[in-house]
Amino acid sequence: MKIETLVEIGAEVRDMIRSFMHDNADYAEMLVQRPKDITRKMDMAAEHALDDALTKRGLSARIISEELGDRIVGKHPEFMLVFDPIDGSTNAACGIPFFCTSLAYTEKTDIASFGDITMAVICDISNNTYCAERGKGALLNGKQITGRKRGARPKPVVSVYSYGVPQVPAGLIELEKTIIVRALGSIALDMCYVADGTLDGIIDTRGLVSGYDIMASALILKEAGGQLSDLRGVRIIDDDVKTTGMSIIGTKNKDLHNKIVNTLGL
Repeated sequence: MKIETLVEIGAEVRDMIRSFMHDNADYAEMLVQRPKDITRKMDMAAEHALDDALTKRGLSARIISEELGDRIVGKHPEFMLVFDPIDGSTNAACGIPFFCTSLAYTEKTDIASFGDITMAVICDISNNTYCAERGKGALLNGKQITGRKRGARPKPVVSVYSYGVPQVPAGLIELEKTIIVRALGSIALDMCYVADGTLDGIIDTRGLVSGYDIMASALILKEAGGQLSDLRGVRIIDDDVKTTGMSIIGTKNKDLHNKIVNTLGL
């Protein structure tokens, strides 16, 4: 598959989500509620939209996704897609225009890790498209991401997710004295914002991140010159596509990355 085809598929799924939300007043209705997440009508519509996009192109794939898990489209899978139909579904349900569709591609169809992802596409609801091919850099709306920061900032602006769990690392409270904190509600899109310089970093200390949440955006960040690690600073590359329970740090500035790791002190 070429990156252009993957971009087309991501855009089709994103556009279907927009249409579904416009045409169905109950788009955010909950179908399944689990301890750590929720499946809504719009999530399932997006899952089916991906299947349709592959089928009409005559493509067969193994799909690892948030809502439907591990499945095969077609008869003889040629590749694997790690798919999050709507990353930021709470934002979508509330009418906040900050959510996206996430697709990561690998030619492997059996066992695969972060390091095996060779193409990635993130399509947000505002019609922005981030994409990357391994070794070829990252693009935003067809233009190479330069990494120049947007706007003046007195301190690093970092998206931090630490809510909803019994314990917040003590070091994080100390770190927040020297950064400007945001939590925008879509891990994948936040990471793309780090890639293009809108944000300086992303931290999630909750142990709730899964592979499908960040596998596409991880490649985009890497190809834009950034790095992704666990809270101890160990690079994330060997984790399986089905991994869950992750905590992460993502930045483009090595000094900031080291500062976060050292301040957390885990």
